Amino acid sequence: MAESGRPGRGRGRGLSREVVARATLELIDAEGVGAASMRAIGTRLGVEAMSLYKHVSDRNDLLDAVVDLVVAELDHDPEVRRTADEGWRDYLLRLAHGVRRFAVAHPHAFPLVATRPAEAPWINPPLRSLAWIESMLQTLGEAGFDDEQVLFAYRSFNSFLLGYLLMESGARTLRDPQAGDGALSPGSADPEPVPGGLTPTRDVEEREAIADADDAEDLIDPLGEVDEDSYPTVHRLAEQLAQDHYVEEFTRALEDMLDRIAAQIA
Repeated sequence: MAESGRPGRGRGRGLSREVVARATLELIDAEGVGAASMRAIGTRLGVEAMSLYKHVSDRNDLLDAVVDLVVAELDHDPEVRRTADEGWRDYLLRLAHGVRRFAVAHPHAFPLVATRPAEAPWINPPLRSLAWIESMLQTLGEAGFDDEQVLFAYRSFNSFLLGYLLMESGARTLRDPQAGDGALSPGSADPEPVPGGLTPTRDVEEREAIADADDAEDLIDPLGEVDEDSYPTVHRLAEQLAQDHYVEEFTRALEDMLDRIAAQIA
């Protein structure tokens, strides 16, 4: 292994689908989805791009492998439970916070979890692992839910998480924009659309204005385009609007969603 911890060029014998997917995820975390070309991943692993095709059939297959890797972080989350020993509400709370943890850990990659085609149309992101879906449906059934209530909880749970976490991960990504976050692959003579790519990204002027913002009002209107006379309430509430309350808001909204499930099964 090289000092960087990556295989040296030509040493492709240690490659596997997971190794390739993990290198891709690391690249997406650092530079955005659009940066994850087969050539860039091969360079990162110290092999020719063609070596990757022994483990993934094409770029779409590679992105699906990345999604599987992200969702699989639930398997290693010590706070998440496979059973509802402390009740169904505790089970869903832990699972929801586990999903949020992988979304926050990989905000540049999370849109892939939401947008990549699932194996079947009834699989709802972001909980799109068949193993976890089976676990959730079975666990709720064992907790006393009938089939209709299980399906209500499954759909409500995923719909809430998808909407909220797309909003939060999008905000986090735009606060840390990368060249590969655009809709097209960067640096390509013949760019191709990037599935799950964030568009439009902020341009250089916008990034510099946000970086130079020294108060809440500057963050709300970094380019001075929100006229105070036309939007006085936005300016009055600028400090509150600029604050990050994602943890509190997520927790409160999650509790409300669980209350609706509780009412459905009462």
